[in-house]
Amino acid sequence: MIKQEIAQILKKAVKDLTGLDVEPKVETSADEKHGDYFSNIAMVTFANAKQNSEFKSPLELAQKIVELLNSKFLIHNSNMDRAEAIQPGFINFRLSEDFLITGLKEVLNNQEKVVVAPRSQTPKKIMVEYAHPNTHKEMHVGHMRTLITGEAVARLFGATGNKVFRANYQGDIGPHVAKAIYGVQKIMREKNLALEEVEKLPNSEKAKFLGEGYVIGNQEYEENKEEIDEINRKLYEMVSGGSTSEESWLRPSTISGLSPSANSGLSLPPSEEEQLLGLYKITRQWSLDYYNDFYIRFYTKFDKLFFESEVAGCGKKIVEENVGKVFENDEGTVVFKGEEYGLHTRVFVTKQGYPTYEGKEMCLGFKEYEAFPFDKNIHIVGSEQAGYFKVVFKALELLDEEKFKGKEFHLSMGMVNIIGMKISSRTGEILRVDSLIEKVKDSVNKLMREGKIAEDKEEVSEQIAIGAIKYSILRVGISQNVEFDVEKSVSLEGNSGPYIQYTYARTRSVLNKFKIQNSKFKITIQNSKLETEELSLLRSIFHFSEIVGEAGENCSPNILCNYLFDLSQKFNLFYQKHKIIGGEREEFRVLLTDGVGKIIRDGLNLLGIMAPERM
Repeated sequence: MIKQEIAQILKKAVKDLTGLDVEPKVETSADEKHGDYFSNIAMVTFANAKQNSEFKSPLELAQKIVELLNSKFLIHNSNMDRAEAIQPGFINFRLSEDFLITGLKEVLNNQEKVVVAPRSQTPKKIMVEYAHPNTHKEMHVGHMRTLITGEAVARLFGATGNKVFRANYQGDIGPHVAKAIYGVQKIMREKNLALEEVEKLPNSEKAKFLGEGYVIGNQEYEENKEEIDEINRKLYEMVSGGSTSEESWLRPSTISGLSPSANSGLSLPPSEEEQLLGLYKITRQWSLDYYNDFYIRFYTKFDKLFFESEVAGCGKKIVEENVGKVFENDEGTVVFKGEEYGLHTRVFVTKQGYPTYEGKEMCLGFKEYEAFPFDKNIHIVGSEQAGYFKVVFKALELLDEEKFKGKEFHLSMGMVNIIGMKISSRTGEILRVDSLIEKVKDSVNKLMREGKIAEDKEEVSEQIAIGAIKYSILRVGISQNVEFDVEKSVSLEGNSGPYIQYTYARTRSVLNKFKIQNSKFKITIQNSKLETEELSLLRSIFHFSEIVGEAGENCSPNILCNYLFDLSQKFNLFYQKHKIIGGEREEFRVLLTDGVGKIIRDGLNLLGIMAPERM
């Protein structure tokens, strides 16, 4: 890599001048006016050798280093143009035009995919756990954010040579399920509604039906606490706490999905428990089908789904077997005393004998490791769970240091606020994700009707809408809150997904026109007095690989978003100022346009965003 090359020659130059061995730090320049890379090696060296230094200031030392670099180390280096010293002692490096053009050639020679980030020196097995929607509820924007973020993070890890496993842990048992089941039963009784009638509805409508049931159950919980708690207890015993195995309770039954006993040929009516279990199985599957529609729509496919119901029993067992080792009894509850580790105490098994979320995590950790023996497991969850995860990770580490120590990470995620909307699934004030998509699509379709987007197709409208939502989420730092504005998200002029998609479509339009006009013309690169805008694009193309590496290393898709927006702005300025087809250096400018398009396409793909060929 070029950074390592610069670091090596800097180290030699400093050694020659001062006799000191200093490890240089080389960074990519944020401002092209200051070259492509910079180092503060002169300031660091001057500070370390101030008393014995023959140099009066860091700048003087930087100037001497630059003189030596340009006369000895860079004179035969075709990659570098020159080094220069600036106040208060930084050393800037500029890549040569020939080297930048070589970078463009590499992009163009890769027909399928552009050159991605440098492969990790030691590729890792990384599990990314994200999405986490609870069954029996509609998907809300918080789940949407972790779904979008997790997929982008997973793609960035994959691009840098790691083996990635996509995991999704879902709550399919507990009080929220009992409330939804209670509400569904009430709606069906009051409306004399058969389950088969609901079954015929689209997945989104079935999910809406479950959401209505949950709201009723939540609102009536205090009045009917005993009944709803009994539903919760029975489901827990049948699904995750009793003798019924997962394979048994997931097996489909034959009478409207409600009567397991029907499989045996008996004519006995189903018991109350069998009806409850059957209703649970069917409604659970409704939720999973509904969520899968979103996974497809957001271009995500999980390697494995993990469920709360399958970890409750074994989580309790693990905790109880380690009382006196990792956990302690405390007046009937089983707790983890975190104070000696700088953490706080949390309950893992309640007085009633139920494992808490923390207790279930103990089993989940082992199940996830069994499915994919990871080097790193990243949980993308809201920032409010930070304290929870610190305790959970410490408990897992104490249970099995080899499997878990230093391998579990919480990627803390901020909230999503939809401007002009209040959101609460408990009260029913919720903007469903599919409704949000439709709102954004309506805005996209309006742009199409106004002629601002030429391509008037449902597929393109969908790609732009999903891209608008994803980019609005990803361009904000993961730990920060997102203020989502529907109209701004589809802007063709600001920092938005559609603006970048439009720029890509513009590059394809240029290429299509060139191919029509010059179908037999052989393109070659010619380098003569490149314009400022051309050099700026070449520099951005060259740095793409580094940007992907940085975004992946820091779990920060927003770094890639910022880069793509900057590249799009640079290309549109170039497009406005210079004639591409029929102008000077036509061949070079067409190739440059092609290279920019490929970078944008592959950059968007790493964010999980489609790049329409026409807009």
